Amino acid sequence: MAHRGVLFLDELPEFSKTVLEVLRQPLEDREVTFDRARAVLTFLAELMLVASTNPCPCGYFGYEEDRSCTCTPHQVSRYRSKISGPLLNRIDIHIEVPKVDFKTLSGAETGESSTAIRDRVNRAPRSRATSPPFPRERT
Repeated sequence: MAHRGVLFLDELPEFSKTVLEVLRQPLEDREVTFDRARAVLTFLAELMLVASTNPCPCGYFGYEEDRSCTCTPHQVSRYRSKISGPLLNRIDIHIEVPKVDFKTLSGAETGESSTAIRDRVNRAPRSRATSPPFPRERT
């Protein structure tokens, strides 16, 4: 269902390890095959996988100011081990997002308006279509 789209998996370690391991091959091959009693069906699965996770099951590992982690080292280790190395290798960008306090997040500073962003996004394909192509490497 995510072909040519985005598959967002929130709280990645909360999925069963079996489900996460089954994702590895479709991410690699960009297709998924279902083999049932009467038919074998293959569907395209070219997608962008986006996933999020907390640092531990309670979500407060590494926070020292207002809340502290209640997880045991074993719980943290088990939680993190649900995401295998081979699956992590298929995720190209890993970003750690630090905690932002509510006052900073809800400050009066405003950014670019939605209308301005929409106009910029709508202009992007036209400017890309008129720009010269990238030079190809010689083999």
